[in-house]
Amino acid sequence: MKEAKSYFFILFVIVFAEVNSQSIVTYKYNDLEFGDIFIGYTETILNSDERAAQFYFYHNKFIRADLLVTFKLPSFLTNGIHTIPIKFASNSGAWSRYNRQSGRTIFNPNSPLEIRNALFYIPIYIWLGGSISSNSGISPGNYNGSITLTIEFL
Repeated sequence: MKEAKSYFFILFVIVFAEVNSQSIVTYKYNDLEFGDIFIGYTETILNSDERAAQFYFYHNKFIRADLLVTFKLPSFLTNGIHTIPIKFASNSGAWSRYNRQSGRTIFNPNSPLEIRNALFYIPIYIWLGGSISSNSGISPGNYNGSITLTIEFL
């Protein structure tokens, strides 16, 4: 009997925020995690999945602020010299002013997101999913990559 090989994929989220007299405070709940993947296996994690990246942020600029959210997304996850492609669809991102499934606004993480009239000290939640497709040429091990999230005042 052949031994099954497993592969573990995780995507780390790095968060940056503009720092001046007003600031944006961010917290990460979890990374985008694909878990054990086998050769020839395709996995899509929706933004509503518990394995999606999830974080929230708030600002302390008085009253309201307009914010610009951008992502720098990887094209591949890596394990040494081995890579596997990762894709982010136009519906891979979602945001809400509440930490719940209902009422989320879907957005394309490949494009900038403007959030208007964000109230100070009131959290905004963001979720991010993605898709991978493995092939027979990948090597077992941990594959990872980095997503850079930038939040700026408009």
